[in-house]
Formats: sequence, C-alpha cells, structure tokens
Amino acid sequence: MDSKKEQIIQAALKRFSYYGFHKTTMNEIAVDLNITKANLYYYYLDKNALIKDVLEFITSAVVEEEMVIVAKYQGNVREIAHQLLELRARYMREYYILHINENLEWIKGQGIACLLQEIHLRDIEVIRILFNLAIESGELYLYDVEQSAVSFVEIVRGLSLLRSVDDILSGMPNSDKVDDILRSQKAAVDFILSNKLNNINKAG
Repeated sequence: MDSKKEQIIQAALKRFSYYGFHKTTMNEIAVDLNITKANLYYYYLDKNALIKDVLEFITSAVVEEEMVIVAKYQGNVREIAHQLLELRARYMREYYILHINENLEWIKGQGIACLLQEIHLRDIEVIRILFNLAIESGELYLYDVEQSAVSFVEIVRGLSLLRSVDDILSGMPNSDKVDDILRSQKAAVDFILSNKLNNINKAG
C-alpha cells in the first residue's frame, strides 16, 4: 500500500473510531494530516472510498492474527474458538463505534455492502479452516463443514448484534457491553462444540 494512503487510513481510523463514520468529515481528516482537502481527494475521491479502505485495513489485521491463532491448533478446538472470540472482543473494544456504524443501513447504502459481504466470507473461511483441522485430528465431527462454519459465524455475529442493538439504534456507544457479548458468545460456542465433541465420544 502507498505510504501516504496508509497515513491517511491511520488518521481516518482515529477519527472514525472516536466520532464514527457519519460525523467525521474529510476536511477534519485533512487538517489532522496537515494537508489540503484537495490533496486528500487526490488519494480518495470520497469518504466512502476511505471507509472501505479503513474497514479493509482492520479486517486484514484481524484475519492475520486469527490465522496465527488457528495455526496453533493441537486438538483444542474449543480453546482456539475462545481465543478467536477474545481477539475479536479486543478489536471491538477499540473500535466499538465502528461496530455500531457498520450495522446501520445507511452505510450499506453507500456501496459498502459488497465489502461487508466479503468480510463476512473471510470470517467464515477462518472458521472453516479451524473446523477442518479439528475434523482431521478426529476431535470434531461435522456432516457439512461449510454450512457449519456459516452457521457458527452467523450465530456468533447475531449474538453480537443482539447485545448491541440498543447502541446501534441510539448511536450512543457503550463499549462496556463487549464483555457481555464475549460471555454470551463463549457460552454459545461451548454449547455448539460440546455437542459435536460428545458425538465423537459416543461414537468411540
């Protein structure tokens, strides 16, 4: 990535993570960078393009760390799943207002829906890789890995949305809810995976 673009993304991320996407202006980002607005528009034609790159920047960082965690799998799928949730919770605490913003309909109407779908598919891919490792080791039994990964991500994400819906509707962030979200997600993961692990024990 162009070093100037990375500087812009970092400056925008600071603004976005504090004020949200909607309340941040391109002029404010330009002032933070000590450049003209025209110079900023040279790199990004509009704020939506910048939002996309910011979301891509965060997602790439998360996925990279997730793959490091998944690579440590040693017959401990539940523990790895918990570590993935804890990683997501760490990012959510830091960027909670972005979590709220990206679930608002207005952002999906700005040409960002496709990117959000791509991010969702990457989330599924990480879980699919973990499940395949657990299946290959004999720890986990799944009839349909792909569908299981999809359902897993949808349940975890659904719990995140359910627990933060008041903040999404009000637009008032309360990152203290992240701990509640994490507890709920871990409980759901334990319920889902324990059932599949018990199936193996019964079969044995």
